[in-house]
Amino acid sequence: MAFLDGSSPDRLCKPIVEHIESLGVQVRLTSRIQKIALKKDGHARNFLLSDGNIIKGNAYVFTIIADILKLLLPEEWKPIPYFNKLDKLFCVPVINVHICCWSGTYYLSAFA
Repeated sequence: MAFLDGSSPDRLCKPIVEHIESLGVQVRLTSRIQKIALKKDGHARNFLLSDGNIIKGNAYVFTIIADILKLLLPEEWKPIPYFNKLDKLFCVPVINVHICCWSGTYYLSAFA
């Protein structure tokens, strides 16, 4: 196990995003997917975001809570064995609390 010499967003996430973007890939953070639209062949055509924007691409990678993915999953994908396994996946709420101390100053952050 190792420690970062700074915050996770700055020392871990930011370099990953910068590398991905250097390859010509668009990275969008805090974009909420409202619907996955499909082509006639069943592949993803685009993502409709809750702000009305449409994301089109050749390939898509996104992070999402499994319970939300179950709600967004197009009906056509539900019988596919890869996605069918989601039915057996149960999510539980997780709360992380980080308490750090530097030079006698305490920092508290909580993530739910």
